[in-house]
Amino acid sequence: MSKVQLFLVAGFLGSGKTTAIQQAVTFLHQNKKKAGVITNDQGRQQVDTQFMIGHNIPLEEVADGCFCCNYNELEKSIKSLKNKERPDVIFAESVGSCTDLAATVMNPLLKFNPGQYEIVLSVFADIRLLIKFLKSDKNIFYDNVNYIYEKQLEEADIIVVNKVDLLDESQLQLAKQLIEAAFDGKVILYQNSLSAENIQQWLTTCDDFQNSLLRTSPEIDYDIYGAGEAELAWLDEEIGIVTNDHSAVAVGYLLINKIYNKIVGQDLPIGHLKFLMDDGKERKKISFTAVPVTDGNDIQYMETDRIIILINARVQVTPVLLQKIVADAINETELETKSKITENKLSAFQPGYPRPTHRIIA
Repeated sequence: MSKVQLFLVAGFLGSGKTTAIQQAVTFLHQNKKKAGVITNDQGRQQVDTQFMIGHNIPLEEVADGCFCCNYNELEKSIKSLKNKERPDVIFAESVGSCTDLAATVMNPLLKFNPGQYEIVLSVFADIRLLIKFLKSDKNIFYDNVNYIYEKQLEEADIIVVNKVDLLDESQLQLAKQLIEAAFDGKVILYQNSLSAENIQQWLTTCDDFQNSLLRTSPEIDYDIYGAGEAELAWLDEEIGIVTNDHSAVAVGYLLINKIYNKIVGQDLPIGHLKFLMDDGKERKKISFTAVPVTDGNDIQYMETDRIIILINARVQVTPVLLQKIVADAINETELETKSKITENKLSAFQPGYPRPTHRIIA
């Protein structure tokens, strides 16, 4: 039986995991290698799943909880991809608020399936957020959420410092000094995930690193971990927009920016905001993270009378307030544009206490 090459991809919300995986799968396909992806989220309506489907990527989904708490579903997904697609590599992208993957995912897979897996854990970090974390005495979110962020980096086989193209050369050199001092002894990559050269370097590093040995795990206080997850509200919703003047895409962007600006205006820490806009011909993903962004003013809007937007919002706030923010943005957008906006499949919640199926300490 051939071993499964499993590239486990973790890292905080908004760190760019999904884009990197999509680019890596595309690179592998161009080089005549097969790859599949397993997406994961606390909710059921995953932007990332639809994004991967839009790129014709072989995919399985683990929903309603993280890999560690849905371990059996993860194993089923791995075996399903292996049987259907026979991939050279499987990428498994964990929930962005999840940690302790070495003990709850990697070690169980390796122990219960001896000789069947070679695994490497890449933990992604947005370089701007990581610098802020290190410079601000590790204080970017509330303490319990900061704890999750720190533990994710601590257990990484490889730290992928992502979005380096957003810094100039002098900023990047200073950032490298800060990061390498903080994570001495770790394998660190500096990556622009839209660069084929950087993606190739990441894949090569994963190939060189992966092994079949159990990993040591950082000490995890599950009460702090659980409290950190409970401080993040999850909101998933499908929104339909209909207009009489073929301006549905423009109205969609107006709504997206209203939601973002309302959250920022209340100084609420963002894990990520992901939107998937479907105009019937193509699907476009729009993302915001904890680091402020500038929206371009040169967007050319396609003319169509209706679109669907899928929202995944992860914000440090209560679900009730997050739901109100989105509802207020919808009402304002309807009034300003005389469009018709419908809400479907709304789910707003806080993740439950993490209860892994297995926890194996090497």
